[in-house]
Amino acid sequence: MATLRERITAPAHLELPVPIAGLTFRAANRDDLAAVHALAVAAAAVDDPHARPSTASLERTFSTEGLDIARDTLVGVDADGHVQAYGIVIDVPSRVTAARVVLEGAVHPALRGRGIGRRVLAWLIGRARQRLAALDLDLPATIEVGAAQGTGALRLAAHFEFEPVRQWVDMQVVLGDRAEIVVPPVPDGYVVRAAALDDVEPLRIAKNDAFRDHWGSQPMVESDWRGFLAAATARLDLGRVVVDPSGRIVAFALVEVDPDGFAARGRSFGYVHWVGAVRAARGTGLAPIVLDAALQGMRAEGLSAAVLHVDAENPTGAGRIYERLGFVPGPVHVTASTTL
Repeated sequence: MATLRERITAPAHLELPVPIAGLTFRAANRDDLAAVHALAVAAAAVDDPHARPSTASLERTFSTEGLDIARDTLVGVDADGHVQAYGIVIDVPSRVTAARVVLEGAVHPALRGRGIGRRVLAWLIGRARQRLAALDLDLPATIEVGAAQGTGALRLAAHFEFEPVRQWVDMQVVLGDRAEIVVPPVPDGYVVRAAALDDVEPLRIAKNDAFRDHWGSQPMVESDWRGFLAAATARLDLGRVVVDPSGRIVAFALVEVDPDGFAARGRSFGYVHWVGAVRAARGTGLAPIVLDAALQGMRAEGLSAAVLHVDAENPTGAGRIYERLGFVPGPVHVTASTTL
């Protein structure tokens, strides 16, 4: 196989989209964060009503290692300077088994159906191609978009020949309604405890090992991982780890809490962003042990529910584990992709 530089065609120069429907386009900057977040919230209220994008998540995106805000972002502003559309090209910085570029963006619901989204997505794809075509790597490459099932974003992506490749199930457990759950006993010599600041790098190592055979997963680089765990929504104290007799973290459940998102779901909740066990520890029951411990901690904190997303084709059968712990499947999100 040829390198990405040799096999991917990309525009030598990428012009900003021409004005449309009263919007002009420019690169975003950090001063636009609040406006872009407000637009993302307005879009989610229509497309994914149970979700409310967090400011912390958007800040993490803008801080992704290697992101060039001046070249990898786009906003469409109206005559009054209000952001009514945006797009972000996220070149996933870790490329071990594949090169991935993830596209994010939205158009304000009041301005949809006027061709804005098509123009924004075309620009994003052009920039994604530029990013991939700059790599002297002999790897598979994809450009991806994600959205709630049945939404216009997926129909638009299909117009650009993106095909659905993965489904992610939103699962929720109401903590007060949980029946008594029996989980495996903690193995002799192992300890379950709250996560702590000293665990940040060991957790990255454990996460990278646990997820290295999961679809689309690439190892987390140190800067992005620390940014995730340092975000305002991160709650290390509500996360749980299992430590083996040698002191190594072998299982983990990491939690985020964003009070601004409670209203969309109709209750307070903790979001379990990562849960897993290192590959050498699979089949020992550590995943349900550590997740159950995290759920107990969230309930003790006064949270009403816990939420997570699971790959519908997860190779470890995680969905069945979550159902046994009381999680109920809900809405589905879809990743659509084009391979280069």
